[in-house]
Order: sequence, then C-alpha cells, then structure tokens
Amino acid sequence: MAASILKLTSLRTAIPFKLVVTFSDGTWGTFNAAPMLAERGEGTEALRDRGYFAKVDLVNGKPIWPNYFDISPLWLQEEMDKRGELQRPRPVRRAGQSGGP
Repeated sequence: MAASILKLTSLRTAIPFKLVVTFSDGTWGTFNAAPMLAERGEGTEALRDRGYFAKVDLVNGKPIWPNYFDISPLWLQEEMDKRGELQRPRPVRRAGQSGGP
C-alpha cells in the first residue's frame, strides 16, 4: 500500500500573520508565519502586507498565495511540531478499557 501524501484539509488566517490549519492525518494547530516572513526572499516579500497575507487559498491540499508562493504541508507540519504549535488527536478510548494504572 502506498504511503498517503500529507495535505491540508482546512485553512484560515488569523491576525497577525498566522495560519490555522488542519492536516489530513488529523493533526492541527496555528502556525506563526512571522519568523518565516522575516527571512528575506522574493516570494515572502508580498506576504508581509497583512491584506495580501490574508489572500492565501487552499489549492490541492497546500496553502498558496496569488504570487504562487506556497508552503509544503510536510514542511509546515514539521516546523509547527518543532515550535510546539502542532496538536495531535487524542486516542479514542473504547468501552471496557481501563484508564488507570
């Protein structure tokens, strides 16, 4: 069986320069894009404007802006995990499972 490709299933912006995302593996969180935008680069220059940053769209499972700057979902998830911004779903307890020692 082939490994599934990680994608975003939902995306919205939050002020200032944050992306609230949910991934196809059930993880979610709020990515603070400010450190990424502080790095110099042609693609991120336009994103430093709050109005332009808010124009992000979800296309084929990844965030993309009108200037075609996009972020890899795998990179985004790894970066969020390193920063403590990533939340994981809690395991489902089934009836009859003990919860204590």
